[in-house]
This record gives sequence, structure tokens and C-alpha cells, in this order.
Amino acid sequence: MEHNIGRSRLGRPSQAHSSARREAAAGNPPAKRGRRRQGQPPSQGTHDNEAGGSGATRSRSRRQQVDDVDVDAAEDGNVNVGQYLADDADWLDEDEDEEPREQQMQQQPPHEAPHQPPHAPNLQPEDGYPGGPSNFSLLTEYHKHRAIPIWNAEPGDEKILKKSMRAITNGKRVINLPKMDRNVDWFWRAIEATGLEPLTRTNYSIIDHGVLTAFAERWHSETSTFHIPIGEVGITLDDVQCLLHLPIEGKLLNHRKISRAEGVELVNTYLGVPESKCWEFFIDTHGPHITYGDLAFVYTTRWEEIDKAVSENRPMHEITVLRQQCIRAFLLFLVCTTIFSNKSQFYVDVVYLSYFQDLSDVNQWNWGVAALTYLQHYLDDSCKAGGMQVAGYLSFYQGWIMMHFPKMTVWRRDPNYREEMPRNATFSTGQGHRDPVLYRQFLDNMQVSDFEFCPYDGHRHVRPLIDVCWFSGWLRCGSLKAKHLPERVLRQFGHVQGIPRDPAAGAPAGMSLLQIDRVFMEEVEMRMIDEEMRGPTVVRAWDHVPGYISWFYKVSHPIMRPIAAPKAPPRPANLEVLIEEQESQSVPDTLDICRNVRTELRRALEANEALPGTPIYETVNRVLGFVEPAFLYRSRRRLPGRGRFDPHDAARRFNTQ
Repeated sequence: MEHNIGRSRLGRPSQAHSSARREAAAGNPPAKRGRRRQGQPPSQGTHDNEAGGSGATRSRSRRQQVDDVDVDAAEDGNVNVGQYLADDADWLDEDEDEEPREQQMQQQPPHEAPHQPPHAPNLQPEDGYPGGPSNFSLLTEYHKHRAIPIWNAEPGDEKILKKSMRAITNGKRVINLPKMDRNVDWFWRAIEATGLEPLTRTNYSIIDHGVLTAFAERWHSETSTFHIPIGEVGITLDDVQCLLHLPIEGKLLNHRKISRAEGVELVNTYLGVPESKCWEFFIDTHGPHITYGDLAFVYTTRWEEIDKAVSENRPMHEITVLRQQCIRAFLLFLVCTTIFSNKSQFYVDVVYLSYFQDLSDVNQWNWGVAALTYLQHYLDDSCKAGGMQVAGYLSFYQGWIMMHFPKMTVWRRDPNYREEMPRNATFSTGQGHRDPVLYRQFLDNMQVSDFEFCPYDGHRHVRPLIDVCWFSGWLRCGSLKAKHLPERVLRQFGHVQGIPRDPAAGAPAGMSLLQIDRVFMEEVEMRMIDEEMRGPTVVRAWDHVPGYISWFYKVSHPIMRPIAAPKAPPRPANLEVLIEEQESQSVPDTLDICRNVRTELRRALEANEALPGTPIYETVNRVLGFVEPAFLYRSRRRLPGRGRFDPHDAARRFNTQ
């Protein structure tokens, strides 16, 4: 088979790439040749493809990135593939187009087998993994999970056991951004009307990388929950509304990728930045992005221009335009350093500016669902064996941990906190452990008292539990999808935890983005967990149905290290408390029950309630014969020289007396 390398020119074979042809003839396919721009991109971290990605961090071809774009987004028309390929075309060689992937496959030598993933599903051990799961009906992707190398690591393998993921957070940027005084009415009234003002209060300057890593190790994308020794726990819409005070009702965010030309139009129209300057921003970041520093400069510049315009008594409509541009710049900076904090840690995506075109419509969007979906997207990546970093709104992530595991991390109560504030503002974080070892041990040996199942009972007058918190199904933010399955964490809602249904029953595979929108907006009441599925309310916060823990240890891997992991499920947490409660209930002894039955039957006979010769009389005497051996057995079982006591023989003697 002749390899198709080089081109024909004017109908004759070209001599271009002759060295590549010689390599192919020798059985060595040539490597792809391309040319990048001069200089390295300013950021080397990988960036999510949800908001358009970045040429600054591309190591793959443009064609490969298009193939990786979410299929649902392509089917719904949310991804303009032609425009995506057209943008940044200068990353390829100017006189050599990218070959289609199908053609590359044809050019592979016939003796080479297709590349197989390192962990194929058929490599699952028949008897399960040490420490679980032994049943793969739930965690179908467990062979890719980071829990496997952690369990198998030797005790002194610090490269695996002490390695913390890179936690990419921008909380300090929000805290350090200059803000107008709270008495500047035109600014803060507009910010509060959008529903995003709480994001200015919910950020931490110190993030504990170790504790975030320890929980990412226990996240499972199949259930969208953390798996710990006491069962499944998760981040719910109720957590979002209580910790962040963001709206969890409204339209799901539906943005798509935009081209650089579209980004220039957005920034020029709604931030007042000249087009030439916009192109400079995009050239520096290799895409429709603005660095945090440039966006903060736009915000502060508009602020200064407003003060100058007011002092010069310029027309009110000019001042209004400047104020709106200032507000939009602040909001874009705010959401991109919190909700949409990505792995770049360098720039913001201009696409989110489209939600601030009309400031009066900002509060109609579901920002709470966006925050939860974006965070779960990064947790899905970080829980895999090759995951090296975690992003998303990490202050929210750590706030959830501190709220539900108050004994686990270093924090103190913020003296400025008031009950009407978001619960995330309760904490002032301290410096924790850099590596996850101690946190992993804490979780492996935790008791049910270490987890706060319902921490918002005292906050319900501020944020009541609304119906949408019971929604079970898919959530969406742009082209990203995430599961929300409250039936798996019923104890966090004050109900007894049962063995939950299959995740696909609540979030069916294959749902398109348009279907997710329609279900959440039009069928949300039909997708809520009903009263029957919720079950009874708990007596003790950790209550679950019999068999739940045994089932859970078969289908999951709740303990990370074999030193702390028994072969069977551990004894119930707080065993001493359970014993004391059982003793306090004064459960009657079996002998006492028999004595009460005998007393009642004898009373009935003495009162002639059962007359001789009637069937009921014979029944009462027969029951007395069944009960009486219990007292004879107690009195004779310890007599010396006697053989094994036969209760039937005792009954016969009693009936002959």
C-alpha cells in the first residue's frame, strides 16, 4: 500500500516531503509537522472546552478538539464547527492542511493494532477489587478511578499517597478587587437586583489543597456523590441556595462557543472597549478571552470616568452608559472568578458577557445550577486516575466540606457574619494540611457523628427548603451536564436513606441539551422525588433501611487505604450510643412477655370468659400449655445431674397435672 504523502502539482507528483516518503517506505510513518506562533502562551494549564477553550493551551490538533466537543452540543447546533476550525488556523502549517483522522487511520501500517485504553472495562476482576466494589452494577467506570492506585500504593509511596492536586482558585481576586462603598446606591442596587451580590461575600483567601484532594478521591461521576464509610453524601441544590444564596430556579444557561469576531463585538458594545484593543486582548490570550488584570482595569477605568463625568455635569444618558459598562465589567469579573473559575487561572471567557447585555434580565438565569454543574464537571475529571488538578468554585466546595464536616478542617467563625448572609460567609479559613494523608485517614475512620446531615435547620427562615431541591435528573450549563440525584442522599433532607434506584432512572443517558432544558423548565414537578420515595423522616440523623450499608460496601469503595479497612462493613458508628438508647427503651424480656400472657389467660378462665366444653376454652388451655414450659425451663435448666431439658416433655407433665 502506497502512503499518500505530499501533493501533486500541475498533474505531476511533487517532490515535497520526499524525506517523509522515504520514512514511510521504511515502515516508519512520519510525525505531523506544523508551525506555532513565536513565543510560548502565557499559561500552560489546560482549559475547559465549555466556554471555547484556548489556543494558548492546545497541544492537540484543531480537528481532534472538534471531535472532543460535546456531542449533544453539536446535535443541538450550539457548536459552530466551521467557525471553530476557521479560528486560529495559523496554528497549522500554512501550506499543509490537517489530514482527516480517517485518512490517518488508513495510513497506519496494517500490522499495528488499534490503540486500546490502559484500563478497558473487560479488565474488571471477576471477584471485584480489594476493598470493593465486588459488584460493578453501580460504578461502571471504577477501573479508571484514582482510588485504585491509592489502595494499591505501598505505605512509603509518597508520590501517590501525599500528592495533592493543584487547586485552582480565584477567591483572592474577588477579595482584593476594589469595590465601591456600600452607600453608592446606583451600583449596589443594580448588583443586588441581579441576584449575584452574595458572591462578593462567599470567598476564601486560603484554600486547603489537602482536604479538597481527599474528597475528590471519593467522588464518583456515575452517582455525582462522595462515597464515604457511612454511605453516599453529595452537594445538592439545597446546599447551593443556603451556602451561596444564588437562585436555583429559572432558565438554564445556554451559551455556546463564540468566535473572536463575536467576542470583539460583545466587548466593544457592552464594555466600551475599542475594537483594536479587543483584538489585542484576544491575540495575547489566543482566543476570545480577557486577562483578569485587563478586565479589572476596564472596571476601575469606568469607575474613574463616572466620577469625572459627574463632576463635570455631563449629560445623564452618558453617565448611565458608563455606569452600565462599569456594572457589566464587575459582574463579568465576579462570575468568572467564582462560578466559572477554570483551569487557566489567567483569563476570563468573554462569552459570559452575553448574559449581562440587559441588566434587568440577569436575575432570570439559574446561576445556582450553573455553579453546581461547573464544579461537578471538574470533579468528574479530578476523580480519575490521571487527574492532577481541580477547578470550579472551590470556595463553595470547601464551604460545603466545612459545613458538613465541622471537625475536619481548620476554620473559625467570622465575627462579621450575620444570619441573613450566605452560610459560606460563616467561615474564616485557616492553613490546613498540604497533603491529603491525614484527611484520608479521618474519613476512613469517621463516625456518623462526624457528619452534619442537616446543617441548615437554623437557616430555614432565610432560605426555606423549596420544591426544586427535590428535582432528580440532569442539570446543564452551556454544553456541560451534571446529575442531581437527591434520592441518593435522603438523610441530608431529614429522611431515612433507602437503597436508591439506578442513576439512569433519574438521569437517563443520551438526553440532549434541549431535552434537559425542556424537562427542567416544563416537567420539573414530574421529576421531583415524591413522598413515597422520600420515605419516613429520621429519628436519628444517620438512619437508613436495613441492608443499606451491606449493599453499599458491595457496590462501592468507601475506604481508601487497606490499613484502616476491615474485610466486612465496620461496626455501626456510635455503637455505644445505640446500646445506651436501646437500654433506655427498656425492651421487655421474653420471660416477662410469657408471664403476662399466662396471667391474662388464667384471669380469663377464672372470670368464666371461656366456658368448659367450648372451643375457646380448649384453645386457652392449649396456649397455657405452650407458655408454661418457659418457667419450668428456667427453674430446672441448672439442676445438677439432669440431662438436657425437653420443653415438650415439660408440657406433657404440665397437662397431666
